[in-house]
Amino acid sequence: MCRAFPTTLIGPTRVWFNKIPQNLVSSFEELSKLFVNNFIGGQRHKRSSSNLLTIEQGENESLRSFITRFNREALSVDEADDKLLLAAFHNGVNSDLFIHKLYEKEPQSMAELIHSTQNFMNAEDAIIAKKRKRSERVEANPSRHPEQGSRSKKGQTEERKDRDNKKPGSSTPNQ
Repeated sequence: MCRAFPTTLIGPTRVWFNKIPQNLVSSFEELSKLFVNNFIGGQRHKRSSSNLLTIEQGENESLRSFITRFNREALSVDEADDKLLLAAFHNGVNSDLFIHKLYEKEPQSMAELIHSTQNFMNAEDAIIAKKRKRSERVEANPSRHPEQGSRSKKGQTEERKDRDNKKPGSSTPNQ
């Protein structure tokens, strides 16, 4: 083997390089092939694009979680174009409200879909936060029902005047 290559390589490459038997490599091309064959096992194999059509949103899976999982799978597919990705996404999403939103203005690219999805999830998060805040208020003040709404100050003042104008033992206001 030609020892014109540096022997001060670092880490696993050094170990691999030193294990090559003498006189096995006569050219850089052969060394390149040995290198690739040695380290190719660490590469992830790309999946078929048809794999995307099997991805479905779980019954209790949030849209955010589904999109994260869908994107992870889409990155593992070799040469998936936007049309295929959009079709696979439409096929897999189960959120009725979001599907309705998609058909209002159908995205033409994955970038548009992601933007639309982000807007929808932001609105969904705002609605959840509002409901949570409302239920916390109800829990903090259990004597008041959510349907009751707050009484105006004018109404409270008139009720107080009516109470103050009543004589003890009398059921009608003083006049």
